[in-house]
Amino acid sequence: MEKSADLYTSLAGKSKNTAKEMEPVHALVGDLISNASSTVAVLQEMRPVYLHGANMIIDKKKKPKRQPRNRPLNARERRSLKVYDLDSSAIQYTSFLPLHDLWNGYMNDLKDGGELPEQFAQKLLKADFHGSILTVTKCKNPVYIGCTGIVIQETMNVFSIVTTANKVKKIPKAGSIFLLTTTACKETFTLYGSQLQFRAAERAAKKFKIKPTIDL
Repeated sequence: MEKSADLYTSLAGKSKNTAKEMEPVHALVGDLISNASSTVAVLQEMRPVYLHGANMIIDKKKKPKRQPRNRPLNARERRSLKVYDLDSSAIQYTSFLPLHDLWNGYMNDLKDGGELPEQFAQKLLKADFHGSILTVTKCKNPVYIGCTGIVIQETMNVFSIVTTANKVKKIPKAGSIFLLTTTACKETFTLYGSQLQFRAAERAAKKFKIKPTIDL
């Protein structure tokens, strides 16, 4: 280090410190300056540290893609796929007569051989009508009055029946009254479609209230 000026030169003015008293200070400052290390010297004295694979690029682990779970189709997908659409050209009335026989057997089991017609009627409201023969006696749309056929499909608002002419008729429940007969009972039953506006599975668990009159 080049000295441009004497560090120990007394400053102008009066000083109470004598030269003898300043000797320890001069010695300490001289040691500090002589022992100071430059940046180059410090770097040269450092031990090199080698890292194995320091130039390798570590890729992030790719998360495996989740496989889609098997789930049932929703209502929109069922409509788009036409799951419940019936092919009218392939439907024959005689093909559903065995289904009607099975339904009569189901009614016999439901009646259990000895119940009164009133008690059986309450069970009938919660029964499955697929395979039954329904006749439209009254309807807001007069086109459907008198239609008779085997129920081949039931939705929340519609009975789909196949007639003896091999025609599929979709009868709205609202505003319609149906006549139902079964071999399990000699009585005929009147069904008010407005009271049956439920899906078959929901109707089985519903409690029906007695209503004196029902308007179309």
